[in-house]
Amino acid sequence: EDVLEHRALTLFLFLCFKRSAMPLGITLRATRVALAAAASSALLLLASASAEQHDLLVHEEAASALTSDDECSAEGGDGCALNALQLRAQKNNEAEHESLLQMTGSELEARRDFEAENSTGIWHYAQPCYWPCKKKPGFCENYCGPMNACCKYEISGDPPECHGVRLWPALTYYTCVSTGIQQSMPDGNKVPTGGGSSGPQELIYANSPHLLNSSDAPVLTFYMYRSQSSENYDPENQNMGSLAGLLWYLHNEIVWHPGLQRSGTNFATPKTRIEKFKVSTKATQPLWDLGMNFGVVNAFDLTKCTGPYACTNFKEYGYPVGCENWEGGKASFPHGQWVGQNMYPGATWYSLPGPCSSKGFGEKTEACMMSEPGGACRNQTVPTGAGDCTYVYEKVGEISIDELEGINSQGTFTAMGYQEYNKDTDKGYGTDFWNGKMSTTANQNRIDAASALFKKHYPDQEDLADPPCDFNFDKFYAYASR
Repeated sequence: EDVLEHRALTLFLFLCFKRSAMPLGITLRATRVALAAAASSALLLLASASAEQHDLLVHEEAASALTSDDECSAEGGDGCALNALQLRAQKNNEAEHESLLQMTGSELEARRDFEAENSTGIWHYAQPCYWPCKKKPGFCENYCGPMNACCKYEISGDPPECHGVRLWPALTYYTCVSTGIQQSMPDGNKVPTGGGSSGPQELIYANSPHLLNSSDAPVLTFYMYRSQSSENYDPENQNMGSLAGLLWYLHNEIVWHPGLQRSGTNFATPKTRIEKFKVSTKATQPLWDLGMNFGVVNAFDLTKCTGPYACTNFKEYGYPVGCENWEGGKASFPHGQWVGQNMYPGATWYSLPGPCSSKGFGEKTEACMMSEPGGACRNQTVPTGAGDCTYVYEKVGEISIDELEGINSQGTFTAMGYQEYNKDTDKGYGTDFWNGKMSTTANQNRIDAASALFKKHYPDQEDLADPPCDFNFDKFYAYASR
């Protein structure tokens, strides 16, 4: 993908200089975004160049490598093919070049759409879709293609089909995306919209009438953090942490891999950044009646809930946010093995259950989306505490892991044989950022450093305290004995 973007950028700038005297008031970042979004149109730019220009720019076939995400197994690369964009720049001969030059505007547009459809399955790839889809986010098969929808990145109020998307052609406006759902939902009225509006006959918690209405629980607003690769997707059916919890995760799972691999137990794509989300949560009534704002932390694999206890808690409590800490109390579940091993003050782990969590990405169906709506509120800015509206979220920033550690050049760092952290020596080589995993003081210094870096890049953000994790294993699972 980087190779394709670089070549498209070179072509774009070359043509601007060659064909126009206009000033290039375009930043590199904006140009890269625009070209990445219009990668399927790069071939058509060649049609406006002369024959000798065409000779200088030979298109080689280039497909971006399939990558795995937080939930993909390192050995299961084939299973992650659904979230990989394979863009191919096709070789052109003189005959095809001449035919392109003779095409009309409508023919060129049709050609572009044909190429995008065949490479990604998405019609009108990376183009705005809000108005063509009648200002209605969600399924828009007439414009975006079969089983595709018009969605905007990180908009929690969009319909369920917009959540769990693994490929975003553009991030700043509504664009066509592949939903990964096996069957389309042409009747938008069937889709759960949040706030308890889902029909009771459709829901897995239909036998709990209190989950169909708002709850008396308070709204909690705080920050969650996620380590992420260069890929972009929403945090539903995912796990995130407090800043301390996220740094513990990096320390325990990520940075000890040599050569800046930053891979983990269940994924191979290197982590490059720490994302920050502003999240508001509200417990459902059955959970709040037990004195809890948070449920159990559920684990997810490729957006599929894998435990604990077969994820039966959704039928009992709806889809509240889960929390876990490692202070040795009732909230130290399901990863009690980390008690006494996690010395990061205030470390907390969260789970955000999303739609159709009983199935993995690419397996989700219309019926599943209706019966298992997840907890992200649709068309709501504040959670209601109904079974399908327990949280809203908004991404508010990110920082580079390199900048946090003080690494100026990855190439130099790896060429010198440096290592972020070695588990055997409990220290790094070429950097001391991760030294002392079991030192509470050193861990607090790392938390403060990350917090200060976010403050440096986002000075106007308000400070929000982490809420206590009040999950209680005994009370929560009392239903199992009924």
